[in-house]
Amino acid sequence: MSAHNADRAGSLLITAAVILFFAAVPMGIFIVSFVHQSFYLNKTHWFFDSPMSSYITMVAMFLIIPVFLIIIATYLFKTNESRKRNANVSIASLITLVLMISGSWLSLDNYYYMDESGLHYDELWKLDKSVYSWNDITAMKQINKNDGGTLTPEKVIFTYGKEEIELPLSPKLRNEIEPVIAYVENAKGVKLVMENVTAED
Repeated sequence: MSAHNADRAGSLLITAAVILFFAAVPMGIFIVSFVHQSFYLNKTHWFFDSPMSSYITMVAMFLIIPVFLIIIATYLFKTNESRKRNANVSIASLITLVLMISGSWLSLDNYYYMDESGLHYDELWKLDKSVYSWNDITAMKQINKNDGGTLTPEKVIFTYGKEEIELPLSPKLRNEIEPVIAYVENAKGVKLVMENVTAED
């Protein structure tokens, strides 16, 4: 790669980095939502959602990649040795590609859903999906936050022996949790317990 081509490539990398930096949030949210709704959602699911960690990981990946692009571009501007430059750029590009693939996989493989068999949760750093059967549930609790006399549903906790699974009561889950609660209460005999906590000032 000649010095002129290297400078041009560096300029293109910086331009791409700036665009990617500003597009990171909308791109990350769109990709996670689209892939999960298109390829993971099943008609048998009573409820399906992407944890906040899934979106944060994807957005973080799109924010980290511009940093690598700027480092590569800076290197291209400052280095004149063609062979050494090409080798280092190739290594940096490979690292960026591996980072993108790894970050995307972790993000997209992070979700949870509920169906008739139980709660299925694929956590961010786990390779295998954990299945929590409704047959094994021992307690069910909803935490409501009391803020100045106003109660706001905050999270629901499913207890399986000594293990607790906490799910934030997002607007989507609030609208779709009632059939799940009704099934667990009627079919499994585990009643929902309400607990109100006072918001800290």
